Amino acid sequence: MEPVTEEVIAPPVHRSGSFCGNGRLDILARDPGTSELFVFPHQGDWDGPKTFGDPVKVGEGFDNVLWLGAGDFTGNGYADVVVISKDEQALVYLNQGGLNGMDTFAAPLRFGGKLPEVTYDTIALGDLTGDGRVDIVGRLQGTGEVHRIINRSAAGGEEMFAPPLPFAVLDETDIPVGLADVTGSGYEDLLVLHASGELSAYEVYAHGRGEEGEPVREGVWHALGTGWDLETNRVLTITDIDGDGHPDLLGLRHDGTLVVHRHSGAFDADAPGATFLPPRSLGDGWGRFDIIS
Repeated sequence: MEPVTEEVIAPPVHRSGSFCGNGRLDILARDPGTSELFVFPHQGDWDGPKTFGDPVKVGEGFDNVLWLGAGDFTGNGYADVVVISKDEQALVYLNQGGLNGMDTFAAPLRFGGKLPEVTYDTIALGDLTGDGRVDIVGRLQGTGEVHRIINRSAAGGEEMFAPPLPFAVLDETDIPVGLADVTGSGYEDLLVLHASGELSAYEVYAHGRGEEGEPVREGVWHALGTGWDLETNRVLTITDIDGDGHPDLLGLRHDGTLVVHRHSGAFDADAPGATFLPPRSLGDGWGRFDIIS
């Protein structure tokens, strides 16, 4: 699997994970000035700017990074970190059993080797098969073809992920940016950013899902609203900040403010634009970070 390209065409979108293993989704952040990684642990309750605790440094030397995200690659309940490096390496840092400072992660393991002639210009993480392990979707560079890459959980091996298979076909100007069960169907939906700045949920599994994460027939589109592009957000992150089981969206504004658009708790296919609530501030001072996961 080749890395994503460096062309910036949409806010990078990441996904939060539970580094403590308690089911609460923490924030992983990178400081590009120092190349350090930090985890802001969730304090257990939704409490505005007090939702997350003080940062814990968990890594150094993360400067050769093209893309970085959190996800549970082994299904043990602890969030790991995956890195796509600028020198075309795909690495996973496995969680060693909880948030423990610089000892949180084991030494990186390399995976990859699938279709080296293929390059993806966007990637996203999510559980497509329902087995508790993070899978990958990627858009073929310069096309509307989106592939699914299913996690086989041979952590660190060449066979950790199955070969890419078709997942969805979008317009060439559409950018798949994330996976989240926005519609409450129990399956991951594909979040897609359009050239207009509008965000949609593409209900890939509207007609069912196969054992290997394959959609049954074409999906259904739901428009979620406008203002989700780079003009508004430097970074977007999928999380569940209030623990209600519905995905919420973090947005890092250009002024360094971090906001959250909480899921309303309901989805109405006739009024999908009401799915996410107006933004609430989680505080300023986040501008030092270029990755929020």
